[in-house]
Amino acid sequence: MDDDDRGMINKLPQPVEFGLTLKRAMHLFTVRTDEALKPIDLNLGLWSVLREMYRMPGASASELARASFHAPQTLGSLLNRLESLGLVTRTTGRGRIVENHLTEAGHEALKKANLTVESIIVDALSVFTQTDRETFERLATSLVTALVAP
Repeated sequence: MDDDDRGMINKLPQPVEFGLTLKRAMHLFTVRTDEALKPIDLNLGLWSVLREMYRMPGASASELARASFHAPQTLGSLLNRLESLGLVTRTTGRGRIVENHLTEAGHEALKKANLTVESIIVDALSVFTQTDRETFERLATSLVTALVAP
């Protein structure tokens, strides 16, 4: 292996490094969020399902899976956990589709979780000026749009 090959092992192309930085930020956000939600028996995955159930009352498991970025199999486990915690109810609705709804305890848990997650995000963004935050949000939204496009 010559010097040029060894350099490629340690240094990746800038776009790849940028992608890894995004992944690192998401990983750290997940770890911090999971840790902060633990006292209320939630984690990022459970919170995301509660959040989408609030936004789409009566949604099916497949609708919730798409909205919360989970595989259908994963969502089934998350719904079972939320139901065992008394945070959701599941009833047969449209035809044979099982509809999912927040219970009163689910609404309360979601309120607490939203405040917790908001605090994490506000703290993380406090390193930026208001103008930088607005620019960051605009650029992140543009990046999502570009990644969604075919």
